[in-house]
Amino acid sequence: MDQGVHRRKMVPRGCHQAPGRYTKINRKAGATTRFRSAIEPDLLHFPAHAFLKSTPPIPRRRPKTNPDQLRLPLQRPRILPPGIPSGVKPPSPPRSSFRFSSLLPHLGLILLLVGLWLAIPRSGTPAGDGADAEPAIPVIVVDAGHGGHDNGATKNGLVEKQLTLDTALRLEALLKKRGFQVIMTRRDDRFLELHERADIANAQRRALFVSIHFNDSTTGSGDGVETFFASDKVAPSSSGLFSKPPEPPPADNGAGFAQLVQQSLVKRLEVTDRGIKGRQFAVVRHTRCPAILVEGGFVNNPAEARKLANPRYRDQIAAAICDGVAAYHNKRVLESEQTRVAKSK
Repeated sequence: MDQGVHRRKMVPRGCHQAPGRYTKINRKAGATTRFRSAIEPDLLHFPAHAFLKSTPPIPRRRPKTNPDQLRLPLQRPRILPPGIPSGVKPPSPPRSSFRFSSLLPHLGLILLLVGLWLAIPRSGTPAGDGADAEPAIPVIVVDAGHGGHDNGATKNGLVEKQLTLDTALRLEALLKKRGFQVIMTRRDDRFLELHERADIANAQRRALFVSIHFNDSTTGSGDGVETFFASDKVAPSSSGLFSKPPEPPPADNGAGFAQLVQQSLVKRLEVTDRGIKGRQFAVVRHTRCPAILVEGGFVNNPAEARKLANPRYRDQIAAAICDGVAAYHNKRVLESEQTRVAKSK
């Protein structure tokens, strides 16, 4: 260290400064420890015990094992509970026999069994699989077509997605007055994929599906109402790790349902009867229950557009669909009763 650099002497606490050195007296032991610092060439005097505290402890050495020594394991004497003789083994405390770690080697087998159990088809009749099913009141799934970014037909100042939602809400109120439980696919201006609409109906045990739309003819003005059903029903497909076997297609494709609703619309609205038609629309094709799609009029026809703009006319459309739903349900109840009586004979 350069001797020309000014050094500040640090006087330890409890020491007094003397010329050229620091001195600290151990009053209890009367001993001092002297060593020459590498930084300060003067002698530092402080108690010996202060130096010893800063040194690391010396580790203990384990005694070496004598190879000639015989080591015997000693057991603690067992203290028996009162009332048990000395020759009788006391009962061991209860211990849980289940350990999760014991299942780990068999985890693959467990997952395989769970997958097989999920793949087994359940007993029971899917929703809408014939007239001989129990005549429980079905859930009516009302689907307002289009929505969100999908406006549908827009002619004569009318927007189809607004007409379908307004008519669907009116239909919901009428169906609830008849005692039906109603599920709406949408209650506001939102977009739903076609498979999402069908999934809502497929989640119900017994249901009827009604999708409301309005027409737009590209060849002419067009007029009247028409109702569509699935000419060829397809069971919903299952995908994933444990796919279930394909279901048989539903027995009721909705033709009878469409016929009763179409008749009710023509009778109440007094419009052109365009009939019922089988089409492969996704919302009616991929539903397990009887499903129909109603076209309530042409928005590009100026005369029908004026009717559709009137809320009272939309009330009539909703009332006609409600009458058709009730008529189809009553028909199924009657057919189920006739089937039950025939089997009992």
